[in-house]
Amino acid sequence: MYYIKNVRLYTGERSFPRGAVVTDGDSIVYAGTEIDAPEAAGAEVIDGGGGICMPGLSNAHSHAPMVLLRGEGADLPLAEWLACVQRLEENFTPETVYTGTMLAIMEMMRGGITSFADMYFECPDMIRAVLDSGIRANISRGSTSVEGVMSHRELHREFDGADGRVRVYVGLHAEYTSDETTARAAAELARELGVGVHVHLSESAPEVAGCFERHGMTPPAYFERTGLFDVPVIAAHCVHLSDGDIEILASHGVTAAHCPASNMYLCSGVSPTAKLLARGVRVGIGTDGAASNNTLDMFREMRLAALAAKISAGTASALPARKVIEMATADGAAAMGFDRSGVLAPGRAADLVLLDGDTLHLNADDIPTAVVYSASAADVRLTMAAGRILYRDGEYKTVDAERIRADGKRAAAHLRGK
Repeated sequence: MYYIKNVRLYTGERSFPRGAVVTDGDSIVYAGTEIDAPEAAGAEVIDGGGGICMPGLSNAHSHAPMVLLRGEGADLPLAEWLACVQRLEENFTPETVYTGTMLAIMEMMRGGITSFADMYFECPDMIRAVLDSGIRANISRGSTSVEGVMSHRELHREFDGADGRVRVYVGLHAEYTSDETTARAAAELARELGVGVHVHLSESAPEVAGCFERHGMTPPAYFERTGLFDVPVIAAHCVHLSDGDIEILASHGVTAAHCPASNMYLCSGVSPTAKLLARGVRVGIGTDGAASNNTLDMFREMRLAALAAKISAGTASALPARKVIEMATADGAAAMGFDRSGVLAPGRAADLVLLDGDTLHLNADDIPTAVVYSASAADVRLTMAAGRILYRDGEYKTVDAERIRADGKRAAAHLRGK
C-alpha cells in the first residue's frame, strides 16, 4: 500500500495542483486532492516533492530485443534498413532475445512506461523477461507463415493472462511478408482464441504500391477482404492512408499505433492522426524498435506526435496535449487488453509515473502541456505497474541491472560477430 502525496496530479481526466494517490495491491483506491485523501494506515508514504504524477505510459508498438541493434542501418531508407538489421537478426538466440528484452524493459521502466505491445520472435523468452521484471506486455510473433501464426495457440495457452500482466495476441508481420492464406489463418485463430491481431500496416509508400500490384487494392482493403479486421487489431504505423482506408479502419474499430520518430527516422512519412481521430479511429503511440528510433522515450514520442499532427493538418489545434496523453496511456493500454490501465481512479490499475518536481522546464501551469511539450524520460523519478514500484530515483527495484547490462554488452558483440 502506498500513499503518494505532494504532487501535481493528472489522473488522465482531471488535474489537481496539490494531489495525492493511494494504492492498495494492484489497484488505485484514491486519486484526487491531497486534503481530501483518506487515512492510509500502514501505507508507505512517498513525498512527490511537487512533481507530476500521471498514468503510466503504454508503448503501443515495439520490437524490444532490437535495443541490441541500436544504430544499425542509420540514415538508410526502410527497405535497406530492413536488409541491414535482418542480417544481424539471424544471429539471435533465445538467450539474446531475453537479454535484449530485459534491456528494453529497463529503458522503458526508466522512462515511465508500464505496458508495451511487442512483435518479435522467441516469444516465450520475451514473456519470461516480462514476468521477471514486473512490467505489463502484449506479446505476439512477427509471423510470415501459417506455421508461425499457429504457434500462437500454444503461446496463448501457456502465457495469456499470466500474473495479470501478459496478453498474447496473434502476430502477422505485414501484407508484403505473408500471403492471403496466412492472413486468413491469423484472423481465424484470433477469433478462436478471443484475442486481437498485431500487424504492420501502410508504413511506406512502396508497401502500398506493392500491395496494389499484388492485389489491386491498398493494405487496409486487402486485410478487410481477408477478414483480419473482423477481430481487434493493433495496426502499426498507418502512414500512407487514403480517405477510404481511414473509413475501413473506423468501421472495424482498428487501433492505429502511431510511431512518429521511427516514421521520420526511416523517412516513411507522417501518419494522418488528425483525420484518424476525427473519424473516430482509436490511436495509440509507440516507439517502434530502438534500431529504427534509437530511444524508447515515450515523452519524446508524445511531443513528436503533437507537432507532426499540427504540420500535417495545417492547424496548431490539430492534436491537443490532453488527447496526446490519452493516446499514450489509456488508448494504447486498451488496445493491448489492459482496460484498467490509463486512468488514475478508484478501482483502476495502479500503473503510474512520478516526474521530478525540481526541474524548471516542467513549470507550465497546465499539467498536460508540461508533460507533452517539456518532459522527457530523464524526468522520471518513479515508475509503478500493478501496484509494484519498478524504478525509483535511479534504482531498479525488480531486476539485477548490472548483470543485465553486462549480458547486453556481450549479446550485442555476439550479434555483430565480435
